[in-house]
Amino acid sequence: MTNPRMAVVDEDGGVRESLRAMLHEHGEVRTFSSLDGFVCEAQLDKFDCILAEATTARELHLHLIQAGINTPVIYLAAQPTVAGAVAAIKLGAVDYLEQPVVPAALLRALSAAHRQRRSGVPERFFGAEVALDPMLDAMERELICGALQRSDGVVGGRKGAAALLGVTRTGLLYKMKRLGISRALVNASEPEEDSLDAGAGTSSFSDGASSSTTT
Repeated sequence: MTNPRMAVVDEDGGVRESLRAMLHEHGEVRTFSSLDGFVCEAQLDKFDCILAEATTARELHLHLIQAGINTPVIYLAAQPTVAGAVAAIKLGAVDYLEQPVVPAALLRALSAAHRQRRSGVPERFFGAEVALDPMLDAMERELICGALQRSDGVVGGRKGAAALLGVTRTGLLYKMKRLGISRALVNASEPEEDSLDAGAGTSSFSDGASSSTTT
């Protein structure tokens, strides 16, 4: 099996070398001192995981989403905040870790990143603890509805929304169904004729919001 390719983006040389030391046994590691350097030098879709300082990670994550690249991103925050963590979660970050990084937490995040890389769907889409969190459900519903409305003319309908969110179309459909996002909104966002009953259970989409605690 090919070793995972990981990128570390941080302007602090000490942080880069510390992360290289922790990661070198788990795959191929390349380090970059700036976002511009990473974007210019790297083939963004060739990495299995990207670790970056939180502010840089958000800017990079938005760039990846706009480019339709779903490489998993781990945020590293020297001064973590609740607002920063929520923003990262809304974008589909694998994890939001405090620096200096605890090795055990980093390894858990890497495992989640590798699973996300294979499936294309952030694990939080399927976590029971998230499914029972009304605040996160409300934010995700708002994010998905916004992406559906913006996607018309970008790529088109659900495919375009999935690209904007950095997830697979299957993962997006699952989340839309669980959050009760209306058929009317889906149809309005997707001008092409494309039935929603391609997968099991999709006929149960409602025209109104369902309970956010449905699993």
